[in-house]
Amino acid sequence: MISSLKSYRCPRWFWSLGLVLLLLAGCKGEEGVVTEAVKALVFPEPPDTARFYYERTLYGAKDVQPTEVDEDLLSLREMLTGDASPGGGEGFGKPFGVAAAKGRIYVGDTVNRTVMMLDPAQGRMVEIGKEDPGVLAKPMGLRLDAAGNLYVMDGTRKEVLVYDRDGKYQRAIGHGDSFDHPSSVAVNPQGTRLYALDTGAVKGKDENHSVRVYDIASGKHLFNIGKRGDKDGEFNLARDLEFGPDGLLYVVDGGNFRVQVFDQDGKFVRKFGAVGRRLGQFARPKGIAIDKENNLYISDASHANFQIFDKEGQLLMFIGSRGKESERAKYLLPSMIALDEDGRVYMVDQGFRKVEVFRPARLKEEEGSLARAFQALNKLKAKPKQKKG
Repeated sequence: MISSLKSYRCPRWFWSLGLVLLLLAGCKGEEGVVTEAVKALVFPEPPDTARFYYERTLYGAKDVQPTEVDEDLLSLREMLTGDASPGGGEGFGKPFGVAAAKGRIYVGDTVNRTVMMLDPAQGRMVEIGKEDPGVLAKPMGLRLDAAGNLYVMDGTRKEVLVYDRDGKYQRAIGHGDSFDHPSSVAVNPQGTRLYALDTGAVKGKDENHSVRVYDIASGKHLFNIGKRGDKDGEFNLARDLEFGPDGLLYVVDGGNFRVQVFDQDGKFVRKFGAVGRRLGQFARPKGIAIDKENNLYISDASHANFQIFDKEGQLLMFIGSRGKESERAKYLLPSMIALDEDGRVYMVDQGFRKVEVFRPARLKEEEGSLARAFQALNKLKAKPKQKKG
């Protein structure tokens, strides 16, 4: 049903007529009111104090290119069909991993076999990993280091590929180390060690349910953290990992429905979490991101949301719910999650093939690197087109 709605193209008169009806229904008197389709989404809802605002949805290249689009028709189409994408161009096939910094958004696509770098400030999309050397087969987890280098865990090549900020291939780490199902990667705050997560398989070797640690400068394997099990320091189908500003490593231990915390040498520190359908519990935890206050953002494919915890595991709030169509903050199959340096949240949904962006309430709409990037894009859109010939 969803795919058929996306592929069907109604005649322009249909959208125009619908737009007129929508505007008539949404206006009251001369001043008018904001319709449901364009109301700001705030989390949590009033009267609670606002913590986050829904900001935008990204479907692919068209969202960051200076192409003229009828915004009124897009708003109407989003309300009627759940599809807010401009249509055409390079859209996400099956997005999985995400990373963001300095106004750029990197989205790993396991169907298109590439990392799409969305660069609104330049009005462009760049595909990373399409050409040798450094061709990607199945980009999974993504991470950026402090210098802007991109680390991509490739689930088919079973190694981590490293690119510079602009997507130029640098090298590979972990080649030939017999990963089972590698899924994600993290870099310690010092930028000296790479932590590669092997989710393992249901019937695979217990040793492959682990985190493999490498020296970044040399690529040398240093040691492993964990094996399969449910004791402290053991994993069962772990999904993602990330470092907090406290310098500790947080691992989403999916099959054990918990988050485990380690120091950089692999020593177990603490854990939290339990299986369940209630808020604060986990059903199918997937991705993790950590803000400057060491709060943890954990996406859950079964809950169809992301929950925010403090570093001790106390639930602070949640955002999102399951939807039948691609509405704002509605998800079908959430995967990974990321934060940029300003605290904006980037949530990937594989089912609806989108990335949604949420802005922390402390940040004004026009503030931060992503806001400046889209301001630059709007200037590109406003430039008069040169006539050919």
